Amino acid sequence: MEFELFCDVESLDLARSGAIWGNVWIDISGCSFPESNWNDMPVAFLVELLDAVAYVSAAEGRRRRVRFFDGPFWIDLVGQGVGVISISVNAHGAGRSATASAHGVTQSLSAVRDDLVRVCLERGWGEQADVRRLQAQHR
Repeated sequence: MEFELFCDVESLDLARSGAIWGNVWIDISGCSFPESNWNDMPVAFLVELLDAVAYVSAAEGRRRRVRFFDGPFWIDLVGQGVGVISISVNAHGAGRSATASAHGVTQSLSAVRDDLVRVCLERGWGEQADVRRLQAQHR
């Protein structure tokens, strides 16, 4: 697969601020980005990424940038039409890119979404704003 999202749900922790932190990263063309087990806000990040994929998938030429919340890292998405998305990242000066099916990307994101929601609900975090937003994106 050219693109896959990973989240270590066992690493999730609720900060005093209400933000959920844990390990989240992507694999793009066989490379982890920003790095394997990157510690960030996976629920908030996934909410933004799901929105962006839905937006760019709807029409050729649509663009969206999704930033990780920690560090100067981002993913650029561009709709290529016919169910294809171009994905690029800013990888320490040497960007990586891939082309993937919108369906495949959505499947990867949906699997992580389902795991995140399940674990957050099990831990009693269901009222957290980003968890509610993530639940609302269930399609």
